[in-house]
Amino acid sequence: MHYNELKFTDFSRLRPWPFTLAASNADLNERIARQAVDAIKAAGDANRQILMILPVGPLDYGYWARLCNRERVSCEPLLGLNMDEYLDDQDLPISPQHPLSFHGFMQKSFNDQLDPKLRPRPGNLRAPDPRRPEATTELIESRGGADLCFGGMGITGHFAFNDPPEPGEPVVDSEIKGSRTRRLTINRESATQMAMGGVNGNWDILPRRAVTLGMYELLLSKKIHLTFMRSWHSGVLRRALFGPVTGKCPGSFVQEHSNLEVTVTRLAAEPPVCNVAQAIGESEAA
Repeated sequence: MHYNELKFTDFSRLRPWPFTLAASNADLNERIARQAVDAIKAAGDANRQILMILPVGPLDYGYWARLCNRERVSCEPLLGLNMDEYLDDQDLPISPQHPLSFHGFMQKSFNDQLDPKLRPRPGNLRAPDPRRPEATTELIESRGGADLCFGGMGITGHFAFNDPPEPGEPVVDSEIKGSRTRRLTINRESATQMAMGGVNGNWDILPRRAVTLGMYELLLSKKIHLTFMRSWHSGVLRRALFGPVTGKCPGSFVQEHSNLEVTVTRLAAEPPVCNVAQAIGESEAA
């Protein structure tokens, strides 16, 4: 059976990881928030810091903030590290006021929604520094890997901004799997995905450069929790989790990780279906 033909009920039969089916995006976000907040609370109870790698895009951190506020969980133990950040023409982080700033997103969607008494320490919600990318590698190595890494995958199978090589370039699996935090030019397919799904076709607003954690740092994580919730994730998750382990799909290297968990919505769990016509909304069809 080809991996694109797999049903959700096949997943646990073929892979040893826990798979959870969420009814909706809201259910998925509630589940992730519960795991994250419980981990932060446990770290606080143990009087230790917890390092989490945090994506922007697949998760709604408002769920985290509301849960912390309701249960009075302090985020002081949290050291949150964004997977990546867009860069400007000088290869510096875009302004937090830019509508696509990942740092700005975390501030508005998480930090600012927390009761001030429950917020992380100043500076503990951060992104890789493009001026010293090696400092991020050193930080993660010093902890023996992040305690918990949340993430999703892009259309190319990218994990963070770790895309496969451009057409015609060699695919060296060891180099891709061992990639470190670095500055890069964003793969055109990944930029197109963001233009379609994140800015409604506004190609001009998209930065072309970014700083990203490498596969090396991501795979050092003590636990990785992947989430898939969109219709096109149906094909991506099957290629990455059940297809060949290869640099042609960098996310596939998570198959070799020792502590992986996966949560998918019913939409993403359905096998991909090929349609000749593009789907349109009800209002457009009317």
